Formats: sequence, C-alpha cells, structure tokens
Amino acid sequence: MSRSKRLLTLLDLLRQSRRPITARQLAQQLNVSVRSIYRDIATLQEQGAQIEGEAGVGYQMASGFWLPPLNFTSQELEALVLGMHWVTRQADPELAHSAAACLGKVLSELPDDLADEVTHNTLLVGPAASLADDDNVACLRAALQAEFKIEFQYQDQAGRNSQRVVWPMALGYFQTALMLIAWCETRQDFRHFRVDRLYDLVVKDQARYPTARRTLMNQWYEQQQIPKPLPF
Repeated sequence: MSRSKRLLTLLDLLRQSRRPITARQLAQQLNVSVRSIYRDIATLQEQGAQIEGEAGVGYQMASGFWLPPLNFTSQELEALVLGMHWVTRQADPELAHSAAACLGKVLSELPDDLADEVTHNTLLVGPAASLADDDNVACLRAALQAEFKIEFQYQDQAGRNSQRVVWPMALGYFQTALMLIAWCETRQDFRHFRVDRLYDLVVKDQARYPTARRTLMNQWYEQQQIPKPLPF
C-alpha cells in the first residue's frame, strides 16, 4: 500500500471510530509499525486534519471534520441504514466495503441518541444470494465507470453459448439475479445478460464505446417504455 493510500485509509478508520483508537490498533489494521502511525498522524495534522488525542491514549477525528452536522428523521435513518446494510450483504466486496465506510461517515456525525437508535435498528437484511462471481462484478463496475467495451462468452437459458462484445450501461440488482444492461454489437440492439452466466470476461480498456452511457440509457428507457428514476 502506498503512503498516500495509507493516509486516506487511516482517515477512514479514525472517522468510523466513535471512540479513541490507539496507535497500536491502527498499526495492526494497516499492517505497519506504531512509529509509522505516529508519523502519519503528524502528517495529517500538519495538512489540516482535526485529529485529537495523544500517544498512549488514542486518537479520534474531531466532530464535524468530514461532514456538517446532520439531522435525519428516524425514518430517514432507517432507510439509509437498511440500504447500506443491503449493499454490504448483497454486493461484491469492494462495493460492500464502500457502503460500510459511507455508513461510518454518517454515524460518526450523529448525536448519541440517534446513533444508538441506528445501532439497535429493527430492520434487518436477509441472507445474501450468490448472484455472480465477485471478480466479474468488480470488472463490470469498472468498465461501466470508464465506458469501456467488454467481451465475454455467454450461456443463455437454453444452454447455448455465444461470444459477445457489448457496451455496458447499467447493473440491475434483482432478488435472484444480477443483470447487465448493454448495447450488444452482435445483435445491434439493447440486450440484458445474467451476470452469473458470463465467463471469460475481458475489459477492453483501450476501446471506449462511441456513444455516451447516459445517452444510451435514455434510449433504453424510451425503448423499454420504463419511466426514468426521479432525480434526488
């Protein structure tokens, strides 16, 4: 891990902890020496991070450094926590970790009474279904963000195999399957693929598709006669 990435990870760990965390605990999580942690904290403090604490006692991020005071209703918090818990249970490890970090940022800024309510919430997420190979999902998300073409072998419901080159547009998380929405060069039309039926997936990182993903999505909504999601 590079030092710059370690510094960002250290900030995340401090932000997510509601209590002071010792340099030894941080060193164990980051797999570095305690002395390195002391140097990293000093560097972050010099750069303006409001880290409170001292050696032998522990360190903690000052309240309000990352987020302004947040005021949520109980139902808003329930919705937020339920959504983040769903992602941590159902998504690939990288996205699940991001969801947990996001929730940690919010919880670190809540008043104690609301934080306690969230910790003991009554809405639970059921066991995760095995929707697709985690490596494939991570590759698909990267290709979506960069708007790269992808190539793969696909086995349809009847067991027929075909090779496809597609322009990935979106991933749909359903209860029993993860679906890839894409423009298929082979069929010259929009197609939907179950991600658990993809194999030999290759991201063509030198081949961006010619039409912007947002434009393709607008065309897909129109073709499918599906209302666009309301903007937040």
